[in-house]
Amino acid sequence: MTEIFVNIPQGHTLICGWNSHALKVLRELEASGHPVVVVARRRPEELKNSAATVVEGDISDDETLKRAGVETATSAVILAENAGSLPADTVDARSILAALAVESLHPEIYSVLEIINPENERHAQNANVDNVVYCNRLIANYIALCASQRGISNFANDLFSHSDNRSSLNAMDLDPQWQGKTIGEVFAAVRAQGDLPLGVMRRDDNDSRQVWRHEINPAAGTKAELPMKVIYISCEKPEQNNGER
Repeated sequence: MTEIFVNIPQGHTLICGWNSHALKVLRELEASGHPVVVVARRRPEELKNSAATVVEGDISDDETLKRAGVETATSAVILAENAGSLPADTVDARSILAALAVESLHPEIYSVLEIINPENERHAQNANVDNVVYCNRLIANYIALCASQRGISNFANDLFSHSDNRSSLNAMDLDPQWQGKTIGEVFAAVRAQGDLPLGVMRRDDNDSRQVWRHEINPAAGTKAELPMKVIYISCEKPEQNNGER
């Protein structure tokens, strides 16, 4: 097969693997302003007519990952492939192997790993991933929320989506000027720009991985200690008039 060389943007997000929700992940990342490179054994059918950058190859192969720019990527999402056709432990083993390859080539990358069987989390942590996600559990929690809190589904859908150009859940790093200021002052500044602050995240430097601990609605008098992120709901963007009715 003739190798096709592509221009890889620096500071991008890798999507390693492809499954039924990968296209949604891709679209949401792009909508939030993140350049994305997809790594898959072959170009996904959904991307046949897309301008999305795809690097073909094994997601656990070092050379494939290097061609995808893993060493200059800021984050990586390792998705569970073939979840419907292979045993959960087999799927997870393949995903964890890919995560090990990503982390070995770029230890500073922020990695998110999807696994199927929660019992495999200990193996995922051995791969030094930063975040482990169980999509089946998230779906179950979301369905239960919708059933117990009537009318909340549209609200939740809005918050978790960037692609609809409406309000969305975000996190931003605090600039050095906020060191020692109170959370009340920080939140007042966020509100002044039209956004709604919800909480903060602090980095746990005692952990070998980059773990962020969150606190919802912290006391206003608490001092900001950097590094710190603010979790907020962005203001709704004005609708674009494209001449359509």
